[in-house]
Amino acid sequence: MHKILIVFGTRPELIKLAPIINEFCKRNLRERLYIINTNQHKDFLQQDLDYFHIDVDHQFKLNRNDDSLSLLNGLLLLEFNELKSKLKDLKITIDAILGQGDTCTSYSAAQYAFYEKTPFIHIEAGLRTDDLCQPFPEEYFRKMISTITAIHFAPTAYAEKKLINEGIAANSIVVTGNTVIDNLKQLKNINEFKNIKTEDNKLVLITVHRRENIKNNLPLITKRIIHYIKNNPDKSFIWVDNPGYKIEPNISIQLNNLKIIQPVSFFEMIEFYKRAQLIITDSGGIQEEAAYLGIPTLLFRTKTERIEGIISGISKYIEDSDNDLDSVIKALNKNRLTKFNTIYGDGNASKRIVDILICERKLISFLKKTSK
Repeated sequence: MHKILIVFGTRPELIKLAPIINEFCKRNLRERLYIINTNQHKDFLQQDLDYFHIDVDHQFKLNRNDDSLSLLNGLLLLEFNELKSKLKDLKITIDAILGQGDTCTSYSAAQYAFYEKTPFIHIEAGLRTDDLCQPFPEEYFRKMISTITAIHFAPTAYAEKKLINEGIAANSIVVTGNTVIDNLKQLKNINEFKNIKTEDNKLVLITVHRRENIKNNLPLITKRIIHYIKNNPDKSFIWVDNPGYKIEPNISIQLNNLKIIQPVSFFEMIEFYKRAQLIITDSGGIQEEAAYLGIPTLLFRTKTERIEGIISGISKYIEDSDNDLDSVIKALNKNRLTKFNTIYGDGNASKRIVDILICERKLISFLKKTSK
């Protein structure tokens, strides 16, 4: 039995692979997939699996009590090696391995594919900041994955250009749009965004999770956020905490218009988006979702691999002069082309990807070309 191995281990990976998995299911081709959850993120993954109606075929058991990347990488490769024996017993042949983005899960899956001489297919290929420390370690993972990828599904023309500039063969790249936009387009209540008047919503949504920010910049970031909160008493601030650290709880006690909450599911995040007048974040995926929904975004970063948002003006890097949030919101809203910006995709990425993957002859042709 021949299958494509789909691998995810974090919530962002699941959210962006869900449209592809569900597209296979819509075409009654679920049996063509073997779905792996590596459990890189143990918390809050199940509720998103339930939301997207995804059943996994195999889960890894990762025993670790720290955030060592080398340990995680090693454990993942060991689990892939054990999976190899299981697949052999099940008489399953893996024709290709498909991973998304820039996590240790995707990097390890690409390594395993290389060792097994199995084609690796990369979703969201070509994102770059050209700085190995921003974001760390994701930029390194992305670049290394690209060197051993057979098919690069790039989300934008800019990402395609980055790959070509690195010497990646043009005939191995397909520009598809980002699959996260597919999720938003398919929401039954997406039209509710059209009827919301921004002036009636005073919510500022905050997320901070980048490793380099948590380890080096969190005190300065916290100070900046407190400044915004104190100077904007008419707004409500919701700060989504991160499993890897805990925001000082006394902050919310001292500030009546701040609420600190634990991480929420994709569906719950959408509900916050409906009310958000502004998003302050260092997240990559949120930049894409916010741009599509037309929500102005301030970035706690100095470089982003989602440069399209910066270029279009719907998002910007935080500057010392950004003290008046109303002025920032007004300026960014002026740059919004439509309510649903398509700079990161038109909502049909998963259809384009599956069209190629289910056409076996076309897929094999791609793999032969890129292996030369």
